[in-house]
Amino acid sequence: MIGGMRSSLLCVLTLVPVISHAGCQPAETLALSCTLSNGGQLALCWTPQQARLAYDKAPEVPAEVGVPLGDVTGLTSSDWASSTLISVGASYEVYLSGQIAGLNLIRDGGSPTSYICATGTVTGSLANLNEAAIYAPSSKED
Repeated sequence: MIGGMRSSLLCVLTLVPVISHAGCQPAETLALSCTLSNGGQLALCWTPQQARLAYDKAPEVPAEVGVPLGDVTGLTSSDWASSTLISVGASYEVYLSGQIAGLNLIRDGGSPTSYICATGTVTGSLANLNEAAIYAPSSKED
């Protein structure tokens, strides 16, 4: 019985990273998702406590960053929106203008890396995330 439970648990644990990377968790709200031009996926999701960005640095090479919701800075205008997750060592700017979207990864003291969403694959809006982040406490506040 224990051996069967271990193998079942192992199967479940191996699936968890794939499931969490594929998109938003049930408790999360989608801000933006798309298929990247490199064939990978990007998903920016949030809860009242946290924003989580999952993306593929290369095909099947997932990356993920989560920050407190208050550590997201946002800009929303009629023709452009961006949400930047500020983390230790880097900032992750997700931007959207019509169906043009992508991610700029800006490492502290390094050059930026850009990921572009494929045309016609963008879903979501950054406005609700940006508004919620304004009222959330930042981890940098005393």
